[in-house]
Amino acid sequence: MKIIFTGVRENVGYSNLWKERHGPSEFIPRDPLIKSLQEKQSGLSAEAIVIETSHLFYFEGRADREFASRYVEIFSIENILALVRDIRHLDSWAAMEDGRKWSAVPIILIITDTLSGDFDIPQSIDATIIFSRGDVLEDLRRIRQEIAKYRQRLLDELDNLGFLVTFENGRYRVGPALTPGERQVEGHFYFGPADNRPSQDGKYYTVDRDNLGIQYEVEVFEALINKPDVTEHDIQKFFEEHPHFLLLTRLMQALPQIHLPDEMGNLLIPDFILKPIVALQRLRDSNWQVLDLKRPQAKLLAGPSNHRRFSSEVFQAITQVKNYREHFENPQNTAAVTKLLGHPLKHPKLAVLIGRMPPSSEIELLEKEQAREPQVSVVTYDEILERQKNLMC
Repeated sequence: MKIIFTGVRENVGYSNLWKERHGPSEFIPRDPLIKSLQEKQSGLSAEAIVIETSHLFYFEGRADREFASRYVEIFSIENILALVRDIRHLDSWAAMEDGRKWSAVPIILIITDTLSGDFDIPQSIDATIIFSRGDVLEDLRRIRQEIAKYRQRLLDELDNLGFLVTFENGRYRVGPALTPGERQVEGHFYFGPADNRPSQDGKYYTVDRDNLGIQYEVEVFEALINKPDVTEHDIQKFFEEHPHFLLLTRLMQALPQIHLPDEMGNLLIPDFILKPIVALQRLRDSNWQVLDLKRPQAKLLAGPSNHRRFSSEVFQAITQVKNYREHFENPQNTAAVTKLLGHPLKHPKLAVLIGRMPPSSEIELLEKEQAREPQVSVVTYDEILERQKNLMC
């Protein structure tokens, strides 16, 4: 579940807990929000827009009425209503890359109970109101409920518009339209002409997962990485079909196996380039990541007990992704990189997904070795697995 928080200032308590338990979130300040939603090439997507107003009202556990009154003046009910109207009145072309209209996503307004009397909210407002009592988990549960309702209505509409909608293993999946012409249809939630997904590849897209769906995918992934003979190709295929396993904490797009030619005709092919889908985030190279996949069976540490170091497989993987960094930093490759990625990427973050988590007695050794190689994050398959398991609640 991906959501956008907006307001005057980010509430890291809400956003961090959402990322930990439910999926990616992004904070976009109120003023540039509408422009971001209208940008056709932004790649931005979400399943709810949450206008959060409660987090500035508390200081050391007590309601700060004086500060809150100033905040209410800044982010008044008039401004909130205007923002809701602006979103609801967006043109149909203001849609996500899968054709979902921004004007139809759930808008959820969180107001602290302490100041609920300061907001005279008309009943006609086209948004869900949550009067928060300070229970963040309860507020997030109610957000999830609204998203679940939205997803079901979206699926019903796509089914009526001629798309192949299936439910299997706890997952709602949407396939191609029955005919190419049906991709040009429009409903309340969906605008076909804005749908940029490939129409001829026959792929299905997972729209919703209940706990059974998450459990099913977790079991498939766990069985895959437990196979003694699993190949890097098998792992690559799984992540291409389930990119959300790689994109849990941020709004990113997983670009598989981008071909990077250099001026000598050599070709580098990283397994994934993780690209920020928010245009503003793409401007900073440090928000991008180059990720290479290695075998789950690879050993992370090797050597005698008194001199444990990264294994040769880890060192080779680190060297490989550093070669990608050198490719991006080479000014002779900038034009080709810009054409491929839409950004002159020079200094992306680097990561290697390799091996399994070692015994607890070696965790500190692993962290020490990671500190020796700060340019490349070494991530284990167990960490990816655990993040998905944490989504089941």
